[in-house]
Amino acid sequence: MEDRASQDWKPLLARVRTGESDAESELVALLWPRVSRRIAGLCPRRMEIEDLAQEVFMKIFAKLWQYRGGSFEAWVDVMTRRVCYDALRKQRVRPEWRFSDLTDFDEASIESEKPPGSGKEAGEIISLLLNRLPAEQAWLLTAIELEEKSIGEVAREMGWTEVAGRLRLMRARRSLKRVYDDWNRELRTME
Repeated sequence: MEDRASQDWKPLLARVRTGESDAESELVALLWPRVSRRIAGLCPRRMEIEDLAQEVFMKIFAKLWQYRGGSFEAWVDVMTRRVCYDALRKQRVRPEWRFSDLTDFDEASIESEKPPGSGKEAGEIISLLLNRLPAEQAWLLTAIELEEKSIGEVAREMGWTEVAGRLRLMRARRSLKRVYDDWNRELRTME
């Protein structure tokens, strides 16, 4: 990226604010190397760079009206860090495990952990377990785990504080574990 002073961004940003698509494309092209470098430095997985960069640019365009001057590059860096930190927090709450992450991957051991005698598909099992929960807990788990909504979004929707939402989610997960354990025992006694 060419080294631009903060005042050099003003004409381009003015064109972007008027909705010129050429100006938007130019802004993305100029910022792409900087944003992708920052993301690569903050997030360990390479395949997330493009997805996170897209989120950064969406945030930049959505919040461009908030930029009041000063170093535009620093403002972009703040947006990039926020998106990366949000992604890392989301991953910490709901980590993604891949087979390559497992040290001693053994397909046979995973097969042996399936409940014996259950030929049901995973979706059917999830539906069965959720139906055994109270309606609010089933809805909350569906919204967070299946629809991948954030806890803040769900809390606002329900009129809860975020802390109350996290507590309810924790209780719902515990209830789901109890329901699963009961269901698993039922399967074993049927054999």
